[in-house]
Amino acid sequence: MPNVKKHGTMIALALFLVLPAQAKKSFRILVEDNWPPYAYVKNNQPAGLTIDLIKAALRLGGADAKIQQVTYLRCMALTEPEGKEVACANTARNADLELKYTFPNSFLFRSRGLIVSSKDFIKANHKKFKKVSDLEYKMVALPSGFTFGKEFDQNSRILRYYTVNDMTSLRLVESGRVKFAAIDEMVLYYYLNHHPELKDVITPILELTNEPIYMQLSKTHVDSVELQDKFERGMVALKASPEYDHMLQKYLGKDIPVAKFK
Repeated sequence: MPNVKKHGTMIALALFLVLPAQAKKSFRILVEDNWPPYAYVKNNQPAGLTIDLIKAALRLGGADAKIQQVTYLRCMALTEPEGKEVACANTARNADLELKYTFPNSFLFRSRGLIVSSKDFIKANHKKFKKVSDLEYKMVALPSGFTFGKEFDQNSRILRYYTVNDMTSLRLVESGRVKFAAIDEMVLYYYLNHHPELKDVITPILELTNEPIYMQLSKTHVDSVELQDKFERGMVALKASPEYDHMLQKYLGKDIPVAKFK
């Protein structure tokens, strides 16, 4: 009589050797395409801190991220309840957005929003703009759909000039067509470093907010719960490792303290 137990073990081992390892689940994540150094296009490929963080978090959570870059407004629209995509970055979090999207507990990084103006304008009006309410009835350029904290966002007396991206906002201030722009601190430094002509023109004058930035998820997509679980576990592990600080330093610069961005 053959040894059934041994024979069965050999069959199982043979199947294990010939079958491929189970592939990790891959999630398509939408990321905006024009918010450097967080998310932008470099050599026709997705680049930036956000992309690196999402990929690393999902890797640690046992999944893969397939990044697809779109404009910010399209990124948001495609993950609304009637949209077809599961997740989008980069997004601030407020009561209005919580009605449309699900937010994980773990954020990607913190963003410090600023108001900037031209040095010549501020030199001539240095006493007039010390707080957010001083911007009332003044025109402020900012990309459409971006948020900059409750004090700014909910003040309807601040006039808004919506632009396609932050660089357009800065050029409007440079030209004098608009006196103010709202912009993230590190985005500002990125553009000042890559466009030295702006360094002699643009200066920060007010801090608006320092708030977490998230990858938000669809409330209705079939993969939302699984993606949130894997991302959450991975992001917690990433932030507990030296890799997280190294990623921040890589994009923020070696001389920028990372503590306020964590």
